[in-house]
Amino acid sequence: MKARAYDSNKAAERQRLPPNQAVEEAVRFLHHELMAHEVDLHLALTGGLPDIEADRVQLQQTIVNLALNAMQEMKRAHCPRPRLGLSTVADNGELRFAIEDSGPGIPPEHHDRLFQSFFTTKASGLGMGLSICRNIIEAHGGRIWAENIPSGGARFLFTLPFAR
Repeated sequence: MKARAYDSNKAAERQRLPPNQAVEEAVRFLHHELMAHEVDLHLALTGGLPDIEADRVQLQQTIVNLALNAMQEMKRAHCPRPRLGLSTVADNGELRFAIEDSGPGIPPEHHDRLFQSFFTTKASGLGMGLSICRNIIEAHGGRIWAENIPSGGARFLFTLPFAR
């Protein structure tokens, strides 16, 4: 990953890129945090996906933010065996990315507010991370949402159109 500061005011530098490459680069950036939080990572990246047209740094920022949030929440909840799963798949002609964790899930009273600016459940949080993720994904023509996993944990998903 380029050692470039994330700057939401910078104009997007869109380029054609393989979606799995962006995910793998974000995972390399997360390596230290994964080790520090003792998180078991599972990648399920579908091979041969068409390229997307995206700003590499903004896409990586979204993936990193979602992963860090999941790791922090699993640590806060004292999960005995924290697990994180990242997957990519083609779904209805677009890329679908999912990140799943083994944490406590999303409290029902927070679900509708997750992506609102300044909403946070963290004592020292600003409440901007998920709002920025939503803005990035929507600016790329996609959508982002979250759901609880019936067996436990949370799943954050986003879609992006494939490049034409």
